[in-house]
Order: sequence, then C-alpha cells, then structure tokens
Amino acid sequence: MINIENVVKSFQGVFKPVINKISLYLEDGDFCVLIGANGCGKSTLLQLISGEYTADSGDITLRGDVAQVVQDVNFGTVPEMTLLENIALSTITKPKLRFYKRYRGQVIENLKELDIGLEAYIDRPLKKLSGGQRQMVATLMAINSGKQILLLDEHTSALDPKMQAFLMEYTHKQAIKRGLTTIMITHKMEDAIKYGNRLIMLHQGKVVLDIKGAQKKGMAVGDLIGMFHQYEDQLLRQGEKNDH
Repeated sequence: MINIENVVKSFQGVFKPVINKISLYLEDGDFCVLIGANGCGKSTLLQLISGEYTADSGDITLRGDVAQVVQDVNFGTVPEMTLLENIALSTITKPKLRFYKRYRGQVIENLKELDIGLEAYIDRPLKKLSGGQRQMVATLMAINSGKQILLLDEHTSALDPKMQAFLMEYTHKQAIKRGLTTIMITHKMEDAIKYGNRLIMLHQGKVVLDIKGAQKKGMAVGDLIGMFHQYEDQLLRQGEKNDH
C-alpha cells in the first residue's frame, strides 16, 4: 500500500513546486504506470516515496519496504563484486562469511528464468557486463529482494528494443506473481497502456489523468493523447475565464 496525501516538494531556484499537492492511494498489489513530459515530477515523486527526498508538506505512508530500479545501471549494485555476490547480498540483511555457496544454486535458477544466458557470467564482476546486462541484474535483484514495494524509473532504458520488450514482460509477470505494489515510469505510451491496472499522468507536478479498470483496457495511444489535449483545452478555457 502507498498512501500519498497533499504532498508538496519544491527545490531552490525552481519557481513552481515540482510536486504540487499530490494525493494518491495504491492498494497492495497495484501496478501503476506513471507518464508525463520531462520535468513534470515523475522521478521526484518516486524519490519521495523511496525516502531519498523529504516532502515540504503532506504525508506519505507505506506498507512494506521499497526496492528501486533507475536508469543509472550503477544504482543499487556494486560493480566490483560478481553477479553472484550482488544478487546474494540483495536477498539478505546480515551477510556472513562463506555464505555465497549456499545461494549459488538459487541465484543460477533465478538467472535461468531470464533465459538470456546470464548464469554463464555468475562469477564475473558486474563492471565486466554490458549496461543492458547490468540493468537486467538490477531488476532481478529488486524483484527478488523480498521488498513489497517496487519503484521502476525507466528501468528498460539501457536496453535495445528487443530486450526492452523482454524485460518489461518479465518485470510485469513477476510483479503480479509476487503481489508487489509497483509504480513504473515510462515514456513509451504503448507500454503505459499495455501493462498494469492503473495509468497516471502528471503535468506540472499534479495528477491530471488517473485511468484504471475497463477504461484502461480498452484504450489506444490516440485515446490517451486525446484525453490530455482535452485537459489542456480545459486549462486554456479556465485561464481565459480568469482573465475576464
């Protein structure tokens, strides 16, 4: 569960709040896709939820711990450590000496689920893997961490189109299977419509569209764009009315 109530976040030198009185409630197991133009507050909202930033005002209540995957392939991993060591460490809170052998079999099985041959590199330092491979590992670590809340900030961005589609399918399947409460940022409108049970659009730090249920299932990209244009027209009419 994620409950956000009237949250505001500003930064020095920025005229308007980046997050402007957002209220949002996600049930346990919701998969929410977050869209909007650059600078609308998407990443800031995730950083507020993860605790990286503190809100100026308002409240954020979480049920469960948070795992996060971002665009930076170094985030949440140790490049000098092996693939095995990174994944094993992500699943425990109090590591002990000589424990890696115990986790080796399970890590190999998890890597085999990806079905892209990463298990062959289990003893290789992450810095020796490609950016796309490391992004795959970071996602796998987050999903298998035992955390109940999963935050994804364009987590497929380092991959080629084929592997983007593969990782997106894998992520969605695993999040639903494990009942993770998920918020995913994407710029791909097709993915925003295809995945998850809820789609939220931010604009200038506010929620302007919140689409769920049957409305989301029957939607096309053109429908989504049209709904945003309707919102813009409404703002324009409101501005003209205020001018008078």
